Parts: sequence; structure tokens; C-alpha cells
Amino acid sequence: MRIVMATPMDFAFLSAVCTHGFFMLAPNHWDPRRQRLATTITIDDSTAVAVMIRAPDAMVIVRSDEPIRKDARAMIRLAVRRMLRLDEDLSPFHSLCRQSPTHRPAGRIRFGRLLRSATLFEDIVKVICTCNVGWTHTVNMVDKLVEHWGIPTADGTSRGFPTPQRLAGIPAPELKSKARLGYRADFIHRLARDIAEERMDLSAIANFTGPSEDLMRLLRECKGIGPYAAAHITMLLGRYDRLAVDTEMVRFFKEKHPRRKFAPASVEKYYRHWQPYQFLAYWFELWSDYVARHGRSEQWSAQGIGKAITARGH
Repeated sequence: MRIVMATPMDFAFLSAVCTHGFFMLAPNHWDPRRQRLATTITIDDSTAVAVMIRAPDAMVIVRSDEPIRKDARAMIRLAVRRMLRLDEDLSPFHSLCRQSPTHRPAGRIRFGRLLRSATLFEDIVKVICTCNVGWTHTVNMVDKLVEHWGIPTADGTSRGFPTPQRLAGIPAPELKSKARLGYRADFIHRLARDIAEERMDLSAIANFTGPSEDLMRLLRECKGIGPYAAAHITMLLGRYDRLAVDTEMVRFFKEKHPRRKFAPASVEKYYRHWQPYQFLAYWFELWSDYVARHGRSEQWSAQGIGKAITARGH
């Protein structure tokens, strides 16, 4: 199978993939030598397809060694478009960056298409796995979710992310013990059940057109999603006017502005002139800090720096 997709003028593959930690989370596998992303896309509760994604010239090429039925090909195309945000126009943000001495490089590398998952469900679960925990533990939790309950490919060599239906059928204590999810197991199990039993409609969230504040409120109705998680998910839905305040933001802001007293309101004020791209302006600064400490992110390995992005001393 080979799928070819045209890319927007403001698209850059390495920037789209390697500027958000999700590229190090299962079922994604980044190859720093070949500069390509391997992943396994879940089609349904019994089918998953392993694919390789690369982007030579002005196109994205998706390949698979498996024979793929027509409807699955269409789902793979949609999944990759979602992951790489091929339908977003970030040229206004890049224009703002070119006017800023500190963010000019962001415009040059076409920064801003922060990699997301094939589905919103996968995004939400992964964000929950970043709450109140170090990045290494996040990587391990997601690895275990895919290892134990991921949907296998036809040849059994890899697994896609579990479906809501699959996780809904797993007792929360089992999720907790096997994936070491801690208190997050209850929230993930409830989320999966609410979706599987049609009490929660993710398409309504994905297609929400109201203000970001109302979207945040809608997300926070879900147990386990607090202000940080809601802001992060809002970003993954293509809204960049909310900042996700967590311990890493506190750490970064205090190091960058040692004479300022940290408070969410002061951070909001600091990035206000980037409206409606506050999250991207902040994330470029944070990611630049990671790159300064660890080297170019497209050279990170999954078991090396990629597993300990936020760790100090590397």
C-alpha cells in the first residue's frame, strides 16, 4: 500500500513530528537515522495496520507492506492527516514569529504542527498519562497500554493503540496493575466506558465551534481532566489560545524569569500579545530549551533522550 498526500506550503515534516513528545509514545517509533516515523494505526477492534511515514519534497508518503482494504486505506489517510495536522493553516503564526527576534527561528522551521494521535481518544488518554508524573513514567504507561491491550496487526508484529471498547472491557484494577497507571486507571476506564456505551460523543468535542473557554469547560466535564489536561487537549484540537500550566511550565518560567514571581495570571499576561497562538509561542521556547540541553530532537532515540526529555543533567 502506498498513499501520497500533498502538503501545505507552511508544512515541514521534521518540525511537525519532532517538536512534541508524542513522537516518542507508543505506537509511534521515530527512526532518527532514516528520519521517518513508523506507527500502527488502529482501524477497529480487530484490525490494525503498521505504516511508515516520510515526507520527501512537498508530499507525505505513507507505506505499508500489508494488503489493505479500501475502507481501511481511507481511515489511514484520515489518521495521518490528523496526526500531521495537514488541514491547518499556521502561516499567520509564522508571520508573527518573523516579527519577533526571539521566535524568528520558529517561522523559519515552520514550527507549530505539534504531532498528535490518530484519534482524539488516544490523545486524551495520553494527556491523562502526563498528569502529575515524570515523562519517563508517561512513556512507560503508554508502552504498557499498547503492549497489553493494543490491537494487533495481521502478522502480530506490532500493535495499534487500544480502542475505547477494548479498554472499557478491562477492569480498572487490572489497568492499574499491568500498566502502572495509578489513580489514572479509574479515569481512563471511565472515559473508555462512557465512549463505548455512547454516553460521551467525541465527535461533538472534535467538531466544537464555540469559544475555547467553552471547549475547556466541556472537556472538564470528563472525570480526570483538570485545567492543565483540558488546555493540552484544546491545543491538540487546534486551539492555541490556552496555556497548559503544569510543573514543567513552572520550572521553565522560573528559570527563564528568575526575578518574576510565578503565577498563572502573570504567565497569561506575558504571552498575551501572541493571541491566538499563546500555546505555540510558549511551546517553542520550552522546546528550544530541550534542544539546547539534549541536541536536535530529530536525532533523539526512543530509549535514550526521548525517554527522559524533561530530565535535568543530560
